[in-house]
Amino acid sequence: MRTITIIGLIATLIACGTADTESVTTTTSATTETQTTETGTTTTTETATTTTTTATVQRKVLHEMFTGSTCGPCYEAEENLEAVLAQNPGQYTVIKYQVGSDPYITHEGVYRRMYYLPGESSYSIPYTHADGVNGFHPNEKNDVGYTDADFDSYAIIPAKVDLTVTHSIKGQTVSWEIDYAPLLDITSTDMVLHVAIMEGITYNNVGTNGQTEFHQVMKKMVPDNNGDTLSAPNDATTFSGSYTFQGEYAKDAGYGNEVNHEIEHTVEEFEDLHVITWVQDSVTWEVYQSAWTMEP
Repeated sequence: MRTITIIGLIATLIACGTADTESVTTTTSATTETQTTETGTTTTTETATTTTTTATVQRKVLHEMFTGSTCGPCYEAEENLEAVLAQNPGQYTVIKYQVGSDPYITHEGVYRRMYYLPGESSYSIPYTHADGVNGFHPNEKNDVGYTDADFDSYAIIPAKVDLTVTHSIKGQTVSWEIDYAPLLDITSTDMVLHVAIMEGITYNNVGTNGQTEFHQVMKKMVPDNNGDTLSAPNDATTFSGSYTFQGEYAKDAGYGNEVNHEIEHTVEEFEDLHVITWVQDSVTWEVYQSAWTMEP
């Protein structure tokens, strides 16, 4: 377990250590046309059959993992998490915040970790939050680590929102379109839409824990770690946005010298960027739905 103390904006290292259902029904209608001809009467009847279509909306379990390349237990934690996710294709999303003393540490990643630790001044890694409200150490949950049974207990919760996202990349600009539709009446006034850009695989942040590549690495939260307030959560809405990474690759970025997004970036391969989005109650932490453009 690695424990970090927060001083101002910088993390200082102390020690290492399922689905909802909508039904759409079309009613029966019949149109009858009668024609009289010289040889008799011909009647043609056209009937539209009653059909009921049941569409299942899969709720994807969001996994926010806080990890780092210089944290020994983080390697095993990522392997444990990935083993469970591999058994549940299409039912999850995952984003990994490189924090601690990882070269790709960001202020947004640290802020996101502290969001789940109100009133605290330090944090530990590895740690994961599933759907916001379920926090656990992937190696130590229930003394055996994260399991498929744990995943199933999260995935069985019905979806409250339908959410899809697409993205495109042009140069250093990532654009996206998000379709949001509530599946039931949402009474919370604290709903937030989060959008983050992540890189599929990175290599340049290798540290001391034995990992040689890192997956689903968060590069930028848009506009930031606070997300955007959903002012009308009961209205189906399409959200469009874009973000342009500035400057050149920050080869010297790292702990104590975090990337400055106003003038630089830590993207290794722009074509390997993806977008992840989720809808969350900012007070209760509950994640209603998530979606991404990085299907396995």
